[in-house]
Amino acid sequence: MIRKHLLRLRRAGARLLAALLTVLGLFALLNAAFPLPPLKPYSSVIEDRHGAFLQAFLAADGRWRLQTSPAEIPDRLKNILVRREDRWFYVHPGINPFAVARAAIQNVIAGRRVSGASTITMQIARMLEPKERTYFHKGIEVFRALQLEWKYSKRELLEMYLSMIPLGGNVEGLKSAALLYYQTPLERLNIAQLFDLTLIPSDPNGLAPDRNPGRLLDLRRRQARRWIAAGYFTRSDSAAIWNTDAAASRRPLSRYAPHFCLQVRARYPDRTEIRSSLDLPTQRTVEQLLSNHLRPWRQKGVPNGAVMVIDNATREVVAYAGSENFDDSSAHGQVDAVQALRSPGSTLKPLLYALLMDRGELTPRTRLLDTPYDAEGFLAENYDGSYSGLVYADEALQKSLNVPMVRLLKDAGLPAFIDFAARAGISSLESQKSKLGLSVILGGCGVTLEELTGAYASFPAGGKYAAPGFLARGGEEPGREVQAFSASTAYMVTGILEGLNRPDVPNNAESAMNVPRVAFKTGTSYGRRDAWSIGYSRDYTVGVWAGDVTMRGCADLMGSRAAAPLLFDILNSISTARGQAILSMPGDVGVRLVCAESGLLPNGRCSRLIQDLYSISRTLDRQCPYCMEYLVSQDGTVSYCPTCLGTHHYRAVTMEDYPAELLNFWKSVGIAFPMAPPHNPLCTRAFSGDGPTIVSPSEAMVYYVISHGQQLALQATSGLDIRHHAWYLDDAYLGRRPAGDLLFVPLREGNHTVTCLDDKGRATSVHFTVKGAEGS
Repeated sequence: MIRKHLLRLRRAGARLLAALLTVLGLFALLNAAFPLPPLKPYSSVIEDRHGAFLQAFLAADGRWRLQTSPAEIPDRLKNILVRREDRWFYVHPGINPFAVARAAIQNVIAGRRVSGASTITMQIARMLEPKERTYFHKGIEVFRALQLEWKYSKRELLEMYLSMIPLGGNVEGLKSAALLYYQTPLERLNIAQLFDLTLIPSDPNGLAPDRNPGRLLDLRRRQARRWIAAGYFTRSDSAAIWNTDAAASRRPLSRYAPHFCLQVRARYPDRTEIRSSLDLPTQRTVEQLLSNHLRPWRQKGVPNGAVMVIDNATREVVAYAGSENFDDSSAHGQVDAVQALRSPGSTLKPLLYALLMDRGELTPRTRLLDTPYDAEGFLAENYDGSYSGLVYADEALQKSLNVPMVRLLKDAGLPAFIDFAARAGISSLESQKSKLGLSVILGGCGVTLEELTGAYASFPAGGKYAAPGFLARGGEEPGREVQAFSASTAYMVTGILEGLNRPDVPNNAESAMNVPRVAFKTGTSYGRRDAWSIGYSRDYTVGVWAGDVTMRGCADLMGSRAAAPLLFDILNSISTARGQAILSMPGDVGVRLVCAESGLLPNGRCSRLIQDLYSISRTLDRQCPYCMEYLVSQDGTVSYCPTCLGTHHYRAVTMEDYPAELLNFWKSVGIAFPMAPPHNPLCTRAFSGDGPTIVSPSEAMVYYVISHGQQLALQATSGLDIRHHAWYLDDAYLGRRPAGDLLFVPLREGNHTVTCLDDKGRATSVHFTVKGAEGS
C-alpha cells in the first residue's frame, strides 16, 4: 500500500515537473518571439568633479527622466512606497496571484472595476508600453511583468520605477522632480517633500506642486497618519510633514558651463550620469575674469573670447568657456570658440623649436639668420619690418621673429613638422596638409584652442602628451599618454618662454615671488582676427583666445594686449605654485661653452665664448663655421691659399666668415663688418666651393599664371667678391646682372630649370613648375 502511494506521488511529481517545464518552455519561446520593448531613454546629467550639478539634457523622447537610484531616498520612505504600491514586491515573480484573485472577486461583486492588482513590475511594464486599459492588454502587461522579472533584479526594477513614475507634465522620476520643482538635488529634500513625490503619481497633473499645492498638502497629511501610526515616520518627520508647505514652482534647470557640457554629452552619448573633470569654482572664476576682460574690448569691436584650463597633473579640463555668454545671440554666444578652427598666429613656433631640439639641431643660443627671405613664393617679413641679421634662437622666439622661423621650417621640412605637431595633439593640420606651405608657422593654417592648450600642456609634463580629459580622474581610457618630445626639450623651451616680459610683473623680481612662474607665448593672426595667449605654470596650462567669431578683424587686436593679460589674471587666481620652478632640470640637460658668433661648439679659433644649455644625448656636436683662419700678407691687403702661398711672408689671423646672404644684407643697410682681404690675384687655382644661392624661384615650387603678362623674379646672393650673375632659363641665356639684382622673366606653363652662374664660374640651378590658373 505504501509502495503504491509513493508511486502515485512520484507520477504526480513527474507530471507536475513536466507541466512546469512545458510552461517554462512556452514562456521561453514567447520571450524570444516577443522581446521586451526597449527601456525608456534617460536624461543625461553632468556633474563637476565634486558631484555638483552642471547641466541635464532632455531624454530622446522629450521627457525629463533622470535616473534615480533607490539609495538616493531614505529607507523608511522606500519601505512606505513599496508597502503601499506592492507589499509583496520582493517575493512575487512579477504578478501577485492573491491580489489578482481578490481584485477579480471585488470587481465582479461591484459590477465594475473598483480594485486593481498591478504590482510595481506591472506598472513598469505599462509605462514601457502604454496601452488602452482592456483585459487583453492586461494579459500582455502580465506577460511583460514576467519578462521583466526574468531579466532584471528587484533593485534594478525599483530603480526603473523611481526613474519613470509620472510627476506632472513631461517630468518623470523623483530626481527630475526634485531639480525641476524644488531646484535642489534629491538627497537635500526633506521627508515631506520626498513623501509628496511618492503621492503625485496617483494624479500627476492634479497633484503637481506648482498647480494644486493645497490638494497635495491635504493628501499628504491624510496618508501620513497611517504611516505615523505604524511607526514608519519619526517625531521630527511628523513635524516636517505637518509644517512644510507643499507649494513649489517649476523652473528651468540650472545650467553651468554650457559649451563644456555639450562637449561632454557629444563625447559620451551613451552615458546618463557623468562625473566630469570640471571644477565649478574654477569655472566661475574663469567666466568672471573673461567677462571683466572683454568689457572694454567690446567697445573696440572684439565681442568674443574663450578660455580652456587644464590641470597639468591629471591633464583634465577644469575650466572651459567657449564664449562669455552662451545666451547672448547678438555676440553669437552659442558658437564654441574652443572648438573653432582659427589661425594660430605665432603660437606654433615653440613646437617647431621642440622638433629641432629633439633632432639635436637647435639650442637656446644657436644663432639664426634674420634677413629678408623669399619663402616659396612669398617674402617672409618680421612683424615690425626690421631684421637683426643674426639673432640667438631664444631671442628669436621671445621676439616672435618670423623670418628665422620660416627658415627653420624650411630646413626641418613641412611634412615632418605636421607629423610632429600631430604627436603633440594638433591633428587638424593633417587634413589641411595639401593646402599648407611654410606660412603655417606664421599662422597660415587653422587649429583649435583645445588643440593648442593640450599641446602646450605637454611642456610642463616633460614632453608627454595626453589628450585633454573631460571626465573626473579614472573616467578616461588608460594609456592616453605618449612621449611627444624629450624632457630636455621641454625644459629648454620652457626656459625660453619664461623669459618673455609678462604684463602683470613688469621688471619687478621681488613681486614675481608672489605670483606663479609662467611660460607663455602670444599670437596674432593675419588681419588681426585672432589674439592668442597660451601659457602654463607648474600646476595649470591655460589657453586664451579673443576675437570675433564672424572673422572680422580689429586694428587694436594683438595677442599681447587682448589675450595675455587675461591669461595672467587666470593663472594668478587659480595657481598655488607661487614662485616655484615649472620644471626641474632633467639629467639629460647640461651646460656647455659655445662660440658667441654661431652658438655652436668652438672650433679652436673662436675667442668669445658664452654658456648654453644642451641635451647631452641629442644635441649634435657641430663646430662653429664662422671663425676661420686666414693667411694674409704682412700689410693685410692680400690673402693666400696653400696653392699660392709660396715664399710670401704671411701671418695667420682669425676672422669671421659669415654667409654671403648675411654680408649682402649688412651691406644693403650700411652696417660695417670686417672682411678677409681679397685672394691673391696672381693665384692660378680653380675656384671651388658653393656657387650662388638662388633665393627666387624656390626649388620644386609651383607657380600659377593668374594674369596676362605675369612675370617671375629671378634673384641670387653670392659673396661680396662676386660682381655679376649670368642667368639661364632652360639653357637659354637671359642676360647678365649685378650680383643681387632682380631679373624678371615672363611665366610660361611647364617644367623649367633656371641656372645662375657667378663670375668665378660656379653655377647653381633650381627646378620649378608653372601652371595655368585652371590648374589650381
